[in-house]
Amino acid sequence: SLNITSLMVSHDLHETISIADHLILLGEGKVIATGTPEMLKASKNTFVKQFMTGNPDGPVPFHYPATEYTRELLRGTNDSTII
Repeated sequence: SLNITSLMVSHDLHETISIADHLILLGEGKVIATGTPEMLKASKNTFVKQFMTGNPDGPVPFHYPATEYTRELLRGTNDSTII
C-alpha cells in the first residue's frame, strides 16, 4: 500500500515470515533459495528444509566442536571430582 521496498536481515524466522512477502536465504557465501515463505516452507532442498524447520540435524552441522561443558566449568579442578 505504501509502494516501498525494505530489506531486513534477521535470524528470527517466525517474525520474518510474518512480515516478508519474499525471502532470500543465504548460506556458504551464496544464495541458497529465494521465494515466498510458503514456497520455502514447501521446499525439498535439504538446506532450506533445515533452516525453515530449525532442525539441528541436516547438511549444516549444529554442534560446534568445543570442550565438554562440565570440563569448561571445572577447568583447573581435579578431573576425578567430575561426576
